Amino acid sequence: MFAIGTVERDTGISRDTLRIWERRYGFPTPGRNNKGERVYSAEQIQRLQRIRRLLDQGFRPGKVVPLEDEALNKLANTLHDLLLSPRDMDPTHIRLIDLASSGDIPALNTALEQLLAQEGLSSFVLGTFAPLTKAVGELWAAGRLQIFEEHILTRHLVRFLDVAMSRVGHPPGNPEVLLGTLPGEPHALGLLMAEALLINSGRATLNLGTDVPLDEIVTAAERSGVSTVALSFSGCYTRNTIRDDLEELAERLPRAVRIWIGGDGVRRLRRLPPSVEIMSLESI
Repeated sequence: MFAIGTVERDTGISRDTLRIWERRYGFPTPGRNNKGERVYSAEQIQRLQRIRRLLDQGFRPGKVVPLEDEALNKLANTLHDLLLSPRDMDPTHIRLIDLASSGDIPALNTALEQLLAQEGLSSFVLGTFAPLTKAVGELWAAGRLQIFEEHILTRHLVRFLDVAMSRVGHPPGNPEVLLGTLPGEPHALGLLMAEALLINSGRATLNLGTDVPLDEIVTAAERSGVSTVALSFSGCYTRNTIRDDLEELAERLPRAVRIWIGGDGVRRLRRLPPSVEIMSLESI
């Protein structure tokens, strides 16, 4: 049996989301250890990994979490057949993924450095980094990439982009854009890509990172005097709460502060508060 922290690490689904699903959909169904803490079986972790793959491709939790095993497996197998295969991928992306899979981090870093030097930071983010992370997600969703391979590449990409931004240097002056994710959203790649594009365009940023309580976002925005709060939502975020969270945030922020949202979790979101705008990386 596995602790909730292990499940969160191996599935990419936050512990808050796991608890919400448990109450709302009746799955997962953890046991309890001798301390009364939730523990999960290997079979539940495998099911959660299949669910995460489907969420990454745009399915909503309410459509897939309650499914019986047979229906879930059928949907996952259909997705496997539809998603891209290596022969459909950019050869550069294949090479980068192969280097990460083999653990050859120095060669991976050298290849990324060469691409960054050729393209410049903005073109690298939009033309290489973003498509590469999407390809990694699709390969993982189709079961063609193991969890450890996805983790190696994702973690190195985060570190690499951090270093690339430090070389550009943060623009002088007070921050204009505050970046973060709400509680239950642990994914940071969208934030980093947005931050890199903003910094490269000369706009100062304040990145709070992931899983930031609403109160803290409001306080940080007020104290820093930013004009914009930018939030990222992956497909794993519980969509039912997004609109309520955004409405509360819009009410509590200073009236002049805009809210930008982006990511797979908000692609189809409609009826937003007036101060909220869905933004793509290309529009930053």
